[in-house]
Amino acid sequence: MAQKPTKRQRREAARLAAQRQQRIKWTSLAFVVVLGISALVIFSVGSEDTAAAAAPDFQLETNTGETVRLSDYLGQPVALIFMHTY
Repeated sequence: MAQKPTKRQRREAARLAAQRQQRIKWTSLAFVVVLGISALVIFSVGSEDTAAAAAPDFQLETNTGETVRLSDYLGQPVALIFMHTY
C-alpha cells in the first residue's frame, strides 16, 4: 500500500517544480536573446552590397541568338539557372 506524501514532501515537490519552471523560462529567454543577436549580426553584415560588386560581368547567348550581358541588368535582381543535358 502506497503512502500519501506528507505535507513537507508536497511542499518540496512544489518548490522543485517552481524552480524547474523558472529554469525553463530563463533558458527560453536566453535562447531568444541569443537568436535575436545572431539574426541582427547576420543581417547587418549581409546588408552590404558586396555580392553585386564582386560579380564579374559576362555575356551569354539566348535561345534566339541574342547576346545578353550581366551589366544590362544592373540594379535588377538576376537569377541564373545552369542546367546540363546529356
